[in-house]
Amino acid sequence: MHQPRRPAPPGQLRPGGAGPSLTNPALAARVRQLAAQAEHRRAIAEFRARRAADQQARLNALLLEAIDALASLLSEPGHA
Repeated sequence: MHQPRRPAPPGQLRPGGAGPSLTNPALAARVRQLAAQAEHRRAIAEFRARRAADQQARLNALLLEAIDALASLLSEPGHA
């Protein structure tokens, strides 16, 4: 006869590698806190990546405007 499985002590890995047991309220709260911090860091990274892409797009547009302005100046009939 085999013994019934008991939950692992808090903070210990469960059989089968299912992760830590969250029966300890303090441990569960810490896990939630760490998950929220990770989500916050991910959101900040996404924001910074979008902002960098927007800045690069604006810079590219300004460079194209400058090239167009120079091309129109250089193509004028009176240009030596």
